Amino acid sequence: MRIKTAIPITIGMVKETLGTKKNEDDDKVRIRAICTDSREIKKGDLFIGLHGESYDGSDFIPNVKKAASLTVGSKNSAADITARDTTDSLLSLASAYKKLLPIKKTIAITGSVGKSTTKDLTAMLLGCKFKVHSTEGNHNNEIGVPFTVFSAPKDTEILVIEAGMNHLGELKRISRCIEPDLSVITKIGTAHIGNFGSRERIAEAKLEIIAGMKEPRAIVPHTETLLTSVLKNFETVSCANAEADFAFIKSNTEKDIFYLKYAHNTYELSISGLNDANFHTEKCLAFALAAAISVNMSPKELQDSLNGIDFSQFSKQIKIKNLTIVNDSYNSSPEAVMAALDSLKNDPSRKSALIGDMLELGNLSADMHFEVGAHAARSQLENLYIFGEYSKYVYDGAIAGGFDKSRIFINEDADAPEITANDILRHSSDEKILFKASRKMRLERIIDILKKAEK
Repeated sequence: MRIKTAIPITIGMVKETLGTKKNEDDDKVRIRAICTDSREIKKGDLFIGLHGESYDGSDFIPNVKKAASLTVGSKNSAADITARDTTDSLLSLASAYKKLLPIKKTIAITGSVGKSTTKDLTAMLLGCKFKVHSTEGNHNNEIGVPFTVFSAPKDTEILVIEAGMNHLGELKRISRCIEPDLSVITKIGTAHIGNFGSRERIAEAKLEIIAGMKEPRAIVPHTETLLTSVLKNFETVSCANAEADFAFIKSNTEKDIFYLKYAHNTYELSISGLNDANFHTEKCLAFALAAAISVNMSPKELQDSLNGIDFSQFSKQIKIKNLTIVNDSYNSSPEAVMAALDSLKNDPSRKSALIGDMLELGNLSADMHFEVGAHAARSQLENLYIFGEYSKYVYDGAIAGGFDKSRIFINEDADAPEITANDILRHSSDEKILFKASRKMRLERIIDILKKAEK
């Protein structure tokens, strides 16, 4: 990756930030860009050799020496500056660069489900009033977050950072880099539970997001006691319980009317298209509204922002022949699958589901796939398609829950998506079909086969 910063930085600033003695002229020498990929290096860049599981970027430092104005690498490398951990160097530089920007507030968003959509909606809401810069794509780890900071325009007022993690300590490093003013934790689920062992440990890891806050303050789900029992300064969000600090409740009578209650006041909001968006968009918007209110947006400003949001972009529906595919296969966890099934249950159309493997569940994989199968049996589905190595457990759960075995189609071979595609073509018609699995299952292969069959 290579980023040219909007505000120039110098060799002197880099050396000072990384604790290296600078020369007399270093403050006069500007760095053109920050680069971590030797294939993208250009003259005058700062090159940082990052260390990964299967590579060491410091090995490429001899190749970039002629072009780079300064290099940072691991010990015993040919770098101008050596570091015990070059990722720490990247984070430290991003933290120093952030202080050059006119940022009024930094919002960090993490959680097992919905953090990307919450981040996008938060940025959209705030964009009506402030100059906002937010995480792009999935650049939410301890390498992507620094580059989000480096790519911020020089007039950025609000920084909205999506922060992900898959091991203890990662969110702590990110938080200390960006020093959030507000942290949002959307959910404590079971994603990556194989790396942690329990939801309690996942909660511990998510709570690291407050490590870099001068005054720790978080917005969390109303019912999440793993967070509320630990945090001292927090506010809660709910789409069902009016006792939450921020309650976002759908009208029972009018399609596009929602009620937002906070600080003992209730405000009516008209939100066109939200009901047609994807399953979890409503909950994500509730968190985004809470975050926007926390940086002093008024109800009128919120309504103005909502009027400008096209909620169709949060719909993942694909029309193929007489089928509607709800492609929610970017990532998955037991909670995410069951929440999607619950939302689908309320849809008046005929509906089915394709459930693929949920990965990184460790020794809980069998039990959790069984639980998802049992939940599917209670979801009023026409057909259930199961795909991947853990299909047997989903099947067993569905049968135990009373699902008609003649309407379950199982394919344990993840390398043969055509089997599941053909099952769908033979057995589903005029249906809405939820596609849900971990990203590595590549359910888009099945969608591509269905599209070709349409032609």
